[in-house]
Amino acid sequence: MKKESNKISNGVNEKSNKISNMVKKIFIIWGREAELSRYLAEGLGAELKQVYIKKWGKVKLPALIRYGLQGFKTLFILAAQKPETVIVQNPPIFAALVCYFYCTIAGAKLAIDSHTAAFLDRKWIFFHWLFKFAAKRAVLNTCHNFKNLAVLKKWGIKEAMVIQFYNPVYKEEELRQEMKDKEISELVKKSRLPIMMVNRFAGDDDWPTVLAAAALLPEANFFITGNPPSSLKEKLPANVCLTGYLPHGEFMKLMWRCRLILAFTLRPDTVLWSVREIMALAKPFITTDSEILRHYFGEVALFTKSDPGQLKERILSALKEEGRIKEKIKIFLEKDKERWKKEISLANKILNNKK
Repeated sequence: MKKESNKISNGVNEKSNKISNMVKKIFIIWGREAELSRYLAEGLGAELKQVYIKKWGKVKLPALIRYGLQGFKTLFILAAQKPETVIVQNPPIFAALVCYFYCTIAGAKLAIDSHTAAFLDRKWIFFHWLFKFAAKRAVLNTCHNFKNLAVLKKWGIKEAMVIQFYNPVYKEEELRQEMKDKEISELVKKSRLPIMMVNRFAGDDDWPTVLAAAALLPEANFFITGNPPSSLKEKLPANVCLTGYLPHGEFMKLMWRCRLILAFTLRPDTVLWSVREIMALAKPFITTDSEILRHYFGEVALFTKSDPGQLKERILSALKEEGRIKEKIKIFLEKDKERWKKEISLANKILNNKK
């Protein structure tokens, strides 16, 4: 049974996996974090290739040089493996253009998986003309929510669809393993109320609201992930721990040890991948009160504006409703398996039928 279940990876039925495996596909990403795309690649029967060159020795490379090197490496991989279909994560749009170049020369099919940043981040809005150019030449464009899809349709992109994130599964025996950072591990163990904020200190992260809320809840300990600006450490409430960047395994161990999770974005029309990781551990969570997040997670999440007082109230409400929220998450995940199967089946049908 175990061997058979492995064939049905990520909720894609056996038949669709067999179909997808008939066509050689490669999924290219130019980024440090590959977890999200790994599940999509598996669902589409593609081999994931992570091309990310941040440094040359100890020297951090400027974006222009980094993209150039990643472009050459991508072309080398594609030329060597000769895939019939290339799926590429956008942003950066330059990755899609490199893959388009290969597909034009080799007669391969191009598919583009565009994240919300490609639609909304200022630095990528400037390159929307290149985005449109590549998208119109792809056999399939996927995006992560209905607002993103509306943009593609407005551009006249016919073969476009929403594929929401896959719901991952994590092994409890791995989550239970000791954290490498002993200081964080001991602090979590001693805390009566450990709360984790999923955070990168990026422009859309609402960490100032969380810091202000932490000052209102001295009985809790707040663990905020990501590499902070050096000046921030001097202004912290006593019950806040800045963890720094955590490798994914350590990140999930910390999440598993915390009682409540916060996941916010100040960027509109954005669906957060971290919500899927949170639900995989059946953790009560509070997220941003936005139209998109309410549309997709209204059944299971608590929502707040960027207001410390309101966040404190939501935290106390989540603790009171902890059991009910966990049950709602369980029901949501069970229903959501069918959604994933349908979306992946449709995407595979398009990719495997298009010439």
